[in-house]
Amino acid sequence: MKIVKKIGKWFLVLLGILVAFILVVLLVIRINSSGKEESFVDENGNVLANSIAMHENMIINGVAQRITIRGKDKNNPVLLIVHGGPGAPILPVIYKLTGVDLEDLFTVCYWDQRGSGLAYNDSISDSSITLNNIVDDGLQLSKHLKETFKKDKIYIEGLSWGTAVAAYMVQKNPELYHAYIGSGLMANQSLSEELSYDFAMSEAEKYNDTLSISQLKEIGRPPYSNNVNNTVTEAFEIERSIVMKYAPLQLDTDYSFLKDMFMDNGLTFKEKFTDMLNSPESYYPASKILESTAIDINLMRDIPEFKVPVYIFQGDNDHFTETSVAKAYFDSIVAPSKKWFLFENGTHGVQIEYPEKYRSIYINEILKK
Repeated sequence: MKIVKKIGKWFLVLLGILVAFILVVLLVIRINSSGKEESFVDENGNVLANSIAMHENMIINGVAQRITIRGKDKNNPVLLIVHGGPGAPILPVIYKLTGVDLEDLFTVCYWDQRGSGLAYNDSISDSSITLNNIVDDGLQLSKHLKETFKKDKIYIEGLSWGTAVAAYMVQKNPELYHAYIGSGLMANQSLSEELSYDFAMSEAEKYNDTLSISQLKEIGRPPYSNNVNNTVTEAFEIERSIVMKYAPLQLDTDYSFLKDMFMDNGLTFKEKFTDMLNSPESYYPASKILESTAIDINLMRDIPEFKVPVYIFQGDNDHFTETSVAKAYFDSIVAPSKKWFLFENGTHGVQIEYPEKYRSIYINEILKK
């Protein structure tokens, strides 16, 4: 009995220490959560005179949407980043921590599309979260950036789902843009999904991964509309998890990375924990609402021609937006000029996996055009 009491006492002590440690960590994070973007400073700590570091919930076409604008020199060209998903923006601090931010070369605008990330709020009706509305939002934002920074044109980069959004934007108003840049090109998504499934099944069979084989057989080959045991969303999540097992994104999120992310002042304390406190269904409705739209994306059908230069970044091991499909579309594109950049051993996030190559392409190719 005495031994049990001693164990219980030590357990309570250790639990108290753990709780105290967690509270201290949360306090430190809270102190470094002003919600004010960290400025660009010189070696003496003085803010660079012509720099910009801000974010706001900007009203675009009647809907509040989050934009973050960062750049060391407002005289630099403007670059609009169109995130993927649908409904999956990347926090600007992630670009900095992975070494891929272009804020020394451009005035960069990171845009959380309606119904996505920090742009989400309950007042946005599900019916308003459509591809057409997002494209129109992007065009209004592009015009705003042109006028604000007094530029004739801006650059636009789309990531995954964003490659389609950006492509439709350029198709509608090509005069707004210097160039179209796509990373993880969503060229014909229904075909890509079929090939992605085949890859997952082939790899599972190669490694005798009986659990994955069973799961893939249960959901069946895309399209998943006739699946009786899983929703389309669940089927995609199962297939994607198996793809990630055999073609994982090469990103190390070690202690230092996580520490720096949570210590960044650009977000409030609440915003830093938003993903943990909200389910994807309630916080990222765009991902579910636009699911069928995303599957039907077919740039081969819709956009055979661009009126601006085209640059495509693609990993040779990308099985979210299959590389063979992306290359077939790229080869068919009519454009003033076009360049294809293949990243060896790259998956669906080549800029994060190969930041030096990504930046060098911007410096030596895109900005020299």
